[in-house]
Amino acid sequence: MNTRYRVRYHRKAEQDLVDIYVLVANYAGKQAAQRKLREIETVVKALAAFPYRGSIRADFPDNFRVVPAAEKAVLCITVHEDIKTVVVRHVGYAGSDWTVSVQGRLT
Repeated sequence: MNTRYRVRYHRKAEQDLVDIYVLVANYAGKQAAQRKLREIETVVKALAAFPYRGSIRADFPDNFRVVPAAEKAVLCITVHEDIKTVVVRHVGYAGSDWTVSVQGRLT
């Protein structure tokens, strides 16, 4: 039986999603923006069953991973095995510099 993890967003990661919506809506329309957020959310929801997806980054804390999502998006996550929780720390999009954005969100 697989253990399911709780998945939650860092408060600033929620704003990342709003920013992605606005960006996509401005150049491709609201329907495209909604579709992009649904694609990202599909990957986020899958983390509950498969939290150890993505690449480990040695230059960040041990539990830090980067997961591709929705073609141009990247999820920066931490996995907390002791409390069975995945925290989405940052959602980057279209080449944004997530390495800088995630720095203040690791605690």
